Amino acid sequence: MVLDWDSVTWTPGSLNNSYDLTGDAVNDITVTITSQNPGIFTNDPATGMQTPALNQSLTGGLIPVQNSLDIAANLHTNSNLTVQLSFGGQYGLATNVSFTIFDIDVTTNSDIISNIYGVAADGTHIAATITNLGSAITTSGSLLTQKLTGNASSADNSGDGNATISFGGVAITDVFFTFGNNAGAPRYQDIAANDITMHAE
Repeated sequence: MVLDWDSVTWTPGSLNNSYDLTGDAVNDITVTITSQNPGIFTNDPATGMQTPALNQSLTGGLIPVQNSLDIAANLHTNSNLTVQLSFGGQYGLATNVSFTIFDIDVTTNSDIISNIYGVAADGTHIAATITNLGSAITTSGSLLTQKLTGNASSADNSGDGNATISFGGVAITDVFFTFGNNAGAPRYQDIAANDITMHAE
């Protein structure tokens, strides 16, 4: 099962959307983006769209180009944002969850993806497997402390800022990650999330 951003809609600027991917009138996945400072979200400079939004501004080097969920914000140390994927279906669980984040790099400051974990049915936090790292990303930490930090600029149509986050066969209810930067002053940062694959349990 795939949340294919070319096949669904997302009202620009909205922070919570749910999708029924199987046509059974039950939402299979809900995507929620939160911040302690909701005013941080900005327009995508390429399209002028208020983000979060679906567009093709950050492509991850894919050919042909696909829609992705573009998240642009003025981030700083105390105004990170959190992306949460919540799974529905019959049991509210999913396995084999996987997605790629595009354009983790240096704009003015370094993009940082941290606090990356899944949640098992009993509330246990599950570490992600992170693969397909682009050259613009430095990794640190391990298991639940893994962090992805941009170390160089990456072109918007490049895979140099890509990282794939997966959870294998572990059944999870949710996935979380935090998007921030490495400096105190508010700076424009952007990433995009590509299609999300999963198997409903």
